[in-house]
Amino acid sequence: MSSSSTDPRRALPRRGRGGAIIMAILTVALVAGIATAILGDYGHAVSHLSGRHDQAQARWLARGAVDWARNVLESLYRRGGANRVDTLAQEWAIKVPPTPVDEGEVSGEIVDQSGRFNVNSLVSDAGVMDTTQVAIFVRMLVALGTTEAQGTGMAHALVDWIDPDDTPVSAAGAESNWYRMQGNGAKLPPQAPLLDVAELAGVRGFDAGMLERLKPYVTALPGTYAKINVNTAAPEVLAGFIDGLDIDTAKAIVAARPLKGYATIEEFTRKLPSTAKYDTNKLVLTSMYFLATGRASWGDSVTRMEVLLKREKARPDIVWQKIL
Repeated sequence: MSSSSTDPRRALPRRGRGGAIIMAILTVALVAGIATAILGDYGHAVSHLSGRHDQAQARWLARGAVDWARNVLESLYRRGGANRVDTLAQEWAIKVPPTPVDEGEVSGEIVDQSGRFNVNSLVSDAGVMDTTQVAIFVRMLVALGTTEAQGTGMAHALVDWIDPDDTPVSAAGAESNWYRMQGNGAKLPPQAPLLDVAELAGVRGFDAGMLERLKPYVTALPGTYAKINVNTAAPEVLAGFIDGLDIDTAKAIVAARPLKGYATIEEFTRKLPSTAKYDTNKLVLTSMYFLATGRASWGDSVTRMEVLLKREKARPDIVWQKIL
């Protein structure tokens, strides 16, 4: 079984570490500034209730970290111009460590979602199985250590979980009747796209071990978004999107990926084996979706906020947000 625990962000070349440290310092200062401003604007409104005051302050701090994320992504978009690329060496990919702010603490991070496989792309807008996306998903699962037969079964079960009908796509699939037969209060397929990859835990074939291996490489985006940023994708994801690219070669390509990213898709594809097959329309140099997380504490209250951002223009739009 191939190892799949390598985080491509850990492979930052030595020559880029100095700049990364400077960026980390700058982003910490930015978060602190945003958070302090928020506290000044809103702190007095809830100061009369201690418990609610702590909770409100923690939430505003967390939202400050999310606002920081939007500002960073907007700034990069504007600086990039027509030659814009997104890479794991840019400041958005640097986690902001816990930073003291008055009586609290705030931290934040941005995780690219366009470098991951969108599980909702397995079913087309017409509500039927997308065989091309299924093949990509199966190849990725094989790169993560499954057999092709096991990966196909998992893909078909997930298609049945998402698609609008209640008829299995194959013997390896699973619709309502299969889950009812399992007992133990098994959830029935929602017949709708996933809102969170955590929902995979209820799908046939996705055991705890597989979920742990799969989690860094998948996302649940709205719609059927099916492109991958070759500047941020992990080897396992690239092995899925490119037929004929084995995991070892994919790891070598990622290890040699330029710090500034590939400037063109052609520059990337020249690194691929001559027998590789791929759809250039699915390969991009920029990212559209990002997950921003803000964590904050104030007094006795702790808050974590997650926001899915969609950046089609300079200022990213908020698709959804969760307070956890």
